[in-house]
Amino acid sequence: MHTLVIVNPGHFHAGLILRRRHEEISRDVYIFSEAGPDLDNYMKLVNAFNERAEEPTDWIYHVYTGNDFLEKAVAAAEAKLVDIAVFAGRNDQKVYYLEAMHKAGCAILTDKPVTINSEGAAVLERTLASGGKPIVDIMTGRQEPPARLLKDLMLTKEIFGEFRQGDEPMIENGTVHHLYKTVNGAPLVRPAWYFDVNKQGSGLCDVTTHLLDNAQWMLYGDKAIDYDKDVKLIDATLTSTDVPADKFELITKTPAFPADLADCVENNVLKVACNGVLDAAYNGVTVRVHTQWNLEAPAGGGDMHHQVARGTLADLFVEQGPDTAFKALVLVKPLTMSAEAMKCVIEKRLAELGYNDSTVTVQPDGRLLVTPPSCMVDGHEFHFAIVRDEFLNMLATGKEPAGQRSQLASKYKLMAAARDLALTK
Repeated sequence: MHTLVIVNPGHFHAGLILRRRHEEISRDVYIFSEAGPDLDNYMKLVNAFNERAEEPTDWIYHVYTGNDFLEKAVAAAEAKLVDIAVFAGRNDQKVYYLEAMHKAGCAILTDKPVTINSEGAAVLERTLASGGKPIVDIMTGRQEPPARLLKDLMLTKEIFGEFRQGDEPMIENGTVHHLYKTVNGAPLVRPAWYFDVNKQGSGLCDVTTHLLDNAQWMLYGDKAIDYDKDVKLIDATLTSTDVPADKFELITKTPAFPADLADCVENNVLKVACNGVLDAAYNGVTVRVHTQWNLEAPAGGGDMHHQVARGTLADLFVEQGPDTAFKALVLVKPLTMSAEAMKCVIEKRLAELGYNDSTVTVQPDGRLLVTPPSCMVDGHEFHFAIVRDEFLNMLATGKEPAGQRSQLASKYKLMAAARDLALTK
């Protein structure tokens, strides 16, 4: 039986592990935190799990607040009162909390990003190299059906071929998000620190984590990465999104920009360096990831995603945007054979994989739409449960995937190096 400790929560992701009870996790949950609105909002969320009408949980929360919250959390771990530390909050301090709890004997389950700069990346690398219990960042993107299907197609040489040389990146992955959005008819409230890239992370050190993780997973699976030999940073840029004072107040419920953001304010508009483009190569396979945060979505709009893997036989796409009704679709563009011929090749491979209810249809533009099989369960809650169960299995067996630690270190070292490069421009 494992016992959770939540350290200084500041993001709703820290509550996801509590959405459902698990037989291997104790009802007692220990929370050590600073007092304030971040903790208040977190407690509202997790208390709601106990109070809901359908399938309520029965967690017992033990909450400590004070400036010495980390010292108290470490003491609880050293006393064997807790053994799994969960993190989701301000990203500038997270890796230091993580290191302390890991030294105290906890396994670590953390939201992204673990760290947002080179100093933090060095701390993470040192902690990973120290041995001890598993350290896992929650990469639910690996469980997304479109991502899994795209990888299956890419690894099939009769469909994809080899990576195609050329001026365009061999793998490209980009997302568009929105700072101001409504959820259940009300504006999503973000803490004021969310707009401080030195606390939340810049456009090269936040959502980029998921995009780089996807590239590493596609190229390496569970294998180890030798960062110094395998990875090369090519280029990186940062740009800003303008946030007017009235929108900042609407999003944060804070009436004025914090004083420590004064250097980023021009004409009552906050410039947030939350957009980034990173170009790198993994063993010669060129990869570009890019993140864009717009101020708000147009009417009827939502988050967007575009991914492409460029091969010698076909280009493989995941597209999510206005043209797809904001549903992620997998598309194949054949380059050396007809659409009908490629359709037969794909259907044969899907049958070999046991994806018997997947479909392949030729689209008006000549590409083929491939639907994921029903065995690939969709939905963030289900994906999180898969990550949680894989994590618990590591604890039960004492075994981690061969590339677990090196892949974790690699993506944060690369993002930190990209940030350093972009800041020199």
